[in-house]
Amino acid sequence: MPIYHTLGQIPRKRHIAFRKPDGGIYAEELVGHEGFTGTSSLLYHIHPPTTVKSVRRVRETKFEADPDQTLRHRHFLTSRVKKGGSVTLDRIPLLFNQDIAMLYVEPDENDAHFYRNAQSDELVYVSKGKGALETSYGSLPFHEGDYLIIHRGILHRYRFELAGEQPKILIFESRGHVRWPKRYRNEFGQLIEGAPYSERDIRRPSFAEPVDEMGDFPILVKQYDGINEIMLDHHPLDVVGWDGYFYPWAFNIGDFEPIVGRVHQPPPVHQTFRAMDSSSARSVRGLTTFIRRPCLRPTITATSTPTRFCTTRRASS
Repeated sequence: MPIYHTLGQIPRKRHIAFRKPDGGIYAEELVGHEGFTGTSSLLYHIHPPTTVKSVRRVRETKFEADPDQTLRHRHFLTSRVKKGGSVTLDRIPLLFNQDIAMLYVEPDENDAHFYRNAQSDELVYVSKGKGALETSYGSLPFHEGDYLIIHRGILHRYRFELAGEQPKILIFESRGHVRWPKRYRNEFGQLIEGAPYSERDIRRPSFAEPVDEMGDFPILVKQYDGINEIMLDHHPLDVVGWDGYFYPWAFNIGDFEPIVGRVHQPPPVHQTFRAMDSSSARSVRGLTTFIRRPCLRPTITATSTPTRFCTTRRASS
């Protein structure tokens, strides 16, 4: 996210001793998407984030393609899928290829564990429901129509308002870093006047008081096509402050200003996000949101090059 942001307490300069009230030193953590050259943030913890008590492999999550390779139309009847479960552990895969995967879930519980996807950025569309995303960077409230952009490696936990409407969540797992489309930005990263949204439409985390608590705190990490449990000896949301360009953010589709024509505009004018792997300049993906006139419920389309999606489950008639 090319908007600098800071919350809480941080030292005057980077990489210097930042002392606690009792004279101890806060643990500095650098988090980013491309080593020391990509966007990153510096977080300051009460406890070192490396104090792990145990690790174990929980389950495999490798996607399996539908053996039926017949070229035909498919209709994914998500209204008939199994309801309930965890927003992180009970996702139903719909489509995938080497670049991106599309999953769906209707959770009916709040996770006790924290979660981190270490192999993909997550672009989450909240079709129904509301709540807040607890993260190391603070709290990020969400509601119907929101896109949540959770970059790889960001620790988080969903807190749904379960007394309200049944949450319906669509997740895109992208191997490439999700960002604004290049043509919407100038050379400095600022959104230009002709872009369909502006920095004012981007919602960033708000400060949450750090939690200083010892115990057993499970963090589930998705990596190498599987779920791994890391047991931390302290509450992971112990960040007293941070600053940088790498953090979760939200954008509501109601704030998208569609570029319309007298009759029809081609799909590229509706592009909402872009992802590109650093390993290949040609590996580009886009997510497009089609907004009807007048603005009603949006239609979401993911594109990828190459676009060789395989189904993991057959749609029932």
